[in-house]
Amino acid sequence: MKRSLFLYEVKAYKEPLIDLYETDEELIFKIDLPGIDVDNISIKVYEDLLIIEGLWLAQNVESPTKIHTFLCVERNIKTARRVIKIPIPVNTVAGKAFYENGVVTIKFPKLKDKLIKIKIEQKG
Repeated sequence: MKRSLFLYEVKAYKEPLIDLYETDEELIFKIDLPGIDVDNISIKVYEDLLIIEGLWLAQNVESPTKIHTFLCVERNIKTARRVIKIPIPVNTVAGKAFYENGVVTIKFPKLKDKLIKIKIEQKG
């Protein structure tokens, strides 16, 4: 970790905190993304990975009185990103996400005891 003039250097992104749990029917992720507008949150699934990204809009850091000069601005972290392995088979297409009080909740139905029948085609 590098030291800057006053404090330790801060990453340009942060990894949001998550809770992951399951019920009999669902796998549920809860991700902390406070202060991010829901339109600036992206949720993607690639194979068995859940990718959550969020973007804080830049805050105005100009001095309102022009009397003082900022010596340190740490609230400029602009992005949050987390990649989480989905630990059990789920139906990612039927997943649903909700945003409330700075927390994104993502629910995936489990694919337990699902038997898929494959039709055999006869050639010739």
